[in-house]
Amino acid sequence: MTRKTKKEMTLELCRGCPAKCCHNLAMWIDSPKTKEDVEDMLWKLHYDSVRIYIRNRRWYMWIKGRCIYLDDNNFCKIYDKRPQKCRDHNPPDCERYGEFWDEMFNTPEDLKRFLAKRKRAAKRRAARRNAKKASR
Repeated sequence: MTRKTKKEMTLELCRGCPAKCCHNLAMWIDSPKTKEDVEDMLWKLHYDSVRIYIRNRRWYMWIKGRCIYLDDNNFCKIYDKRPQKCRDHNPPDCERYGEFWDEMFNTPEDLKRFLAKRKRAAKRRAARRNAKKASR
């Protein structure tokens, strides 16, 4: 039995895909730690081309767009010279295979609701810790 190369496996996984990974730019961002960080994220979510998501506790900004090197059939015109980020892309992590995020924020309101929920959960955890300490 012959073993497939990474390129062969990628081509097999990507066959028939409309190059979804080349239509959106996802980049790692710091999680919001200050009020200013939150305000900055809320401002970015005012743009219809921007989303913010969390995957495995890491935060990302997702910018909708299309790579300038895609041809009319969604094939890469610079495939052999494409950037390392493109070479490192792992097709099973692609949106073609379903949701790849744990939380997705499409609007400022989505992010506000998530942060409020997280704050309430943190308060409940702190209250349980304090109650446990008090009972000792």
